[in-house]
Amino acid sequence: MTLDVSGLSLRDLTSCGGCAAKADASLLRMLRSAAYDQQGKDTLVGLAAPDDAAVTAINETTSLITTVDFFPPVVSDPFEYGYVSALNSLSDIYAMGGLAKTALLICGFPKELADSEITACVSGAALACKESGVEILGGHTVRIAEPIFGLAATGYIHPNAIWRKSGMHDGDLLMLSKPLGVGVLLSTRQPSDESIALEQMKVSNLGARNALADLGQAVHAVTDVTGFGLIGHLSEMLGNSALDARIQLPTQAILPAALDLFDSGKRTSADTRNRTALNREVMGLSEDSFQAAMFDPQTNGGLLASIEPSSEIELVERGFITIGKVVTGSGKIEILSHQ
Repeated sequence: MTLDVSGLSLRDLTSCGGCAAKADASLLRMLRSAAYDQQGKDTLVGLAAPDDAAVTAINETTSLITTVDFFPPVVSDPFEYGYVSALNSLSDIYAMGGLAKTALLICGFPKELADSEITACVSGAALACKESGVEILGGHTVRIAEPIFGLAATGYIHPNAIWRKSGMHDGDLLMLSKPLGVGVLLSTRQPSDESIALEQMKVSNLGARNALADLGQAVHAVTDVTGFGLIGHLSEMLGNSALDARIQLPTQAILPAALDLFDSGKRTSADTRNRTALNREVMGLSEDSFQAAMFDPQTNGGLLASIEPSSEIELVERGFITIGKVVTGSGKIEILSHQ
């Protein structure tokens, strides 16, 4: 049996695209436990605790960041698919505070897909990498039933400048570099909604990384918001700390078109999954539109940072949105009414 792809877009070839296709957090916890043995003396960030990328010491001034990320098609155009996939992969390096340098392509495509579309996908990734100062060195290509594409990327960072998911301080502000809502926009499969989502996904997190790097020691913890939604990734940041996170989304933290969809009752399939996967107390839960945005899966979503309050104005001027604060507590997330 062969697949007839005539008249179909890339998104028609898969049941779930982008970071919404990620395995849920509970499975990842099991897999991390199964793979973890011990942390080597040169491993600065590994499997001991969840984080966005691995970091290995090279010398006193340089550490190597490594990461891998790929997913099924998130948009219909193969060039844009490659472009967004590459930016999403590089985002994990930026979330650690580093700068990306090299990448290997991860390509999996059905044999029925035209070579020209596969080439366009690679061309999109090549442009995104070039704009990011990243050199593609090679890769690996296989034939599979559903298309997947992404990068295995490397970068560098000073060992004293690594950002971890953990490390939030009492009194910190939580700031987000991009508004939410990409997941629900993509779920409609309407060209107009896809176009809005695509514009958002094509914004590299390199600029947000640079804005945070300029703050120096005022940055205490960072992650990027992807398939687990804002709440899921914030939960990982809290870890086992004696802190609570209070979230209050302002209107500008949600894409207007996405908010309209949430108001109409639209939700992605990942909404329930992301709520179920939480393994900590979340206070103030409801089904309102602003909370739906917090569980919405993002693809190449923004950086979420825990910073000293004195740096808030500087980050707001560079496009960040204040969405909450960190207080002494017991590891809970409290959702407050939107502003």
